[in-house]
Amino acid sequence: MKFGKVDDPGNIDFTLPKDHPGTKEVLSIKKNSSPPNLYVGCAKWNKADLKGFYPRGTKDELAYYSTQFNSIELNATFYRIFPADVFAGWYEKTPPNFRFFPKFFQGISHWGRLQNCEDNLNEYILNASNLKEKLEMPFVQLPDNFGPKNIDRLEPFFKMLPKDIKPAIEFRHTDWFNNEEVAGELYKILEKYNITNAIVDSAGRRDLLHM
Repeated sequence: MKFGKVDDPGNIDFTLPKDHPGTKEVLSIKKNSSPPNLYVGCAKWNKADLKGFYPRGTKDELAYYSTQFNSIELNATFYRIFPADVFAGWYEKTPPNFRFFPKFFQGISHWGRLQNCEDNLNEYILNASNLKEKLEMPFVQLPDNFGPKNIDRLEPFFKMLPKDIKPAIEFRHTDWFNNEEVAGELYKILEKYNITNAIVDSAGRRDLLHM
């Protein structure tokens, strides 16, 4: 993976920025609720990317993977919309507590850039819904050049999303976070539509790290 890759991580300052003032307020509301569910996993499960992970002779990689991790990102769904029966098969191969966090198809995020993407969006959501309760949080990964000038595209897109999914969005343009006024406007929109703001913590892109 080239995004955020550096030659020497030892030269990177990994200090976290201060918490956003709103964080304490949100956590105070949640403190009396049940403990959060924590999910740990990889972007993919295929053997080529996880060299040495699978025991020799493993026939079903996802079935084994789901005994070691309780979630998967599903990076593959970015490149094409898988048929409904494929999602249903993934559902059947994994235990009850397993969860999927599939990336939205690139036809929605990159080709359409959140506009004129209704057909792709509907097909993606309809097919992914075959993951049933294991569909935890599908997320949109926006292109690097999708900056604050495109902020007017966010609300119309969020209005197209079904109310019964818990989506997240990942911004890769630095100006969403290094401009306090822009960041404040963005956070208000995300809070209004209950959209999770994915945290990107990569050595070569510390400019995207927000709290």
